[in-house]
Amino acid sequence: MGACSNLSPVEKCLAFIAHGADALQDGNLSSAEAAFGVGLAIAKGAAAEQGRDLVPLILLKTSRLRQKQSREEDARQLREQATAQLEQNPPSLLKAFFHFSMAAVLMEIGEYRRAIPFWEQAIQLDDVKDPIDTAHMLARVGECYNRSGLKDHATIPLRAAVKIFRKHPEDPRLSAVLTTLGNALRKSAPAEAESCYREAADWHVGRGQFLSATPAWGNLGILCSEQGRYAEALEYLENVRKIREQSPGIPTPAIAITLNNIANCYRRMGKFEEAFLAVSRAIDLVQDKAGSELASAYGTRGLIFLDQGKDTEAVEWLRRANEHHQTLPSPNLDIIADDLKREIAALQRLGRADELNEAEARLASVHAAMKAVPQVNRDLSALDGPMQCAVFVELNIGIRERSRDGKREDVQLGKRLSEVLEIKNLEDKDIGWYAGHLTMPESSTMIFYGADAEKLFRVLEPTLASEPICAGARITIRQT
Repeated sequence: MGACSNLSPVEKCLAFIAHGADALQDGNLSSAEAAFGVGLAIAKGAAAEQGRDLVPLILLKTSRLRQKQSREEDARQLREQATAQLEQNPPSLLKAFFHFSMAAVLMEIGEYRRAIPFWEQAIQLDDVKDPIDTAHMLARVGECYNRSGLKDHATIPLRAAVKIFRKHPEDPRLSAVLTTLGNALRKSAPAEAESCYREAADWHVGRGQFLSATPAWGNLGILCSEQGRYAEALEYLENVRKIREQSPGIPTPAIAITLNNIANCYRRMGKFEEAFLAVSRAIDLVQDKAGSELASAYGTRGLIFLDQGKDTEAVEWLRRANEHHQTLPSPNLDIIADDLKREIAALQRLGRADELNEAEARLASVHAAMKAVPQVNRDLSALDGPMQCAVFVELNIGIRERSRDGKREDVQLGKRLSEVLEIKNLEDKDIGWYAGHLTMPESSTMIFYGADAEKLFRVLEPTLASEPICAGARITIRQT
């Protein structure tokens, strides 16, 4: 960090935040602690307005560190302190990296709606306007809109991101964006959503990545179920369940999600006993997790009662789902609205007028919150120009292998290659840069961009050839 000596206090602080974030990703918690501590000291010593903007970012990063240290209460207090400061004093710092970092950490803690304006500002402040970097940010803001239940808002940035990523079909981020776009379109344009899911699944299947294909297959199952294509739906969903249950280290919420989707399919088929069995298993798996999966499973149990004509029980469970959704940092407004509509229908049949009025008021409040979020129309014409050339290095090490021995060799290799490029760029600024990596259950892909892919690969090749981790790697060199 010696290169920080000539930087302004804001730039120094952001440099230490970046260093701490890298250390946190590497699992070097002591280094992250030290970096965030220095960053906080710099922020507190900076000009009042600048420090006021920087402190919440450091608090949120430190909260993530406390989570890694299994200090959940300390993490919660830091999050609450940071979000209170953000509400009192919306940041005015005009630095793209600051807004990028704030948006990313807010997503990590589930504050999707709060992250949206930071992503939007990061896109606006990005001086480089590199298409692939912009596509990444557009995809992230689209994901935030989608997770907040603002699907119409989500389709705009997601379509733009897909358009850009399709120019580099080897980029592993394409499949994730396709799945997210499919989720945003499933209600309004199911045929297009199905096409997105199938393209995403095929991308992984072509690489033998069956576990990574399960999100797309799971959503295909939901779509088929919603369209009454029950045999297809159950085939997809049971396949997802089996793959996930047989894969070591899969988080229990991922299995619970699938069981909940299976329960909804059986519910639509009128097979209520099977539906109850599946949703009960889902609830048991996530009862102590307190996440969105539990809220969704509560809602499904309410829908099963509703379809059976048991309105009293349906209201009880739909309310329980609503209450749990409200405890989440960014509850999905679309799901809440749908559940409230069903609760209102049940209350009307039950003749419970006072409760009906209260539920209608809550629904009106949710609709008002959804309408209050403006849709952003941005000029993306500058991104229609030629794309950067790229080198993709897909390593045969994924989340499961890395989690077994605790090593982060792929991350360390990415850093070494980034340093190699920095040195070479001093001699020839057109060599390229390391755009980061994406880790999936089966593999980890390092992404590099530059003006000439062959030239870029020649610089990377000696290091790649000397690293045992690169044995059997799939390398794609794409000239444009």
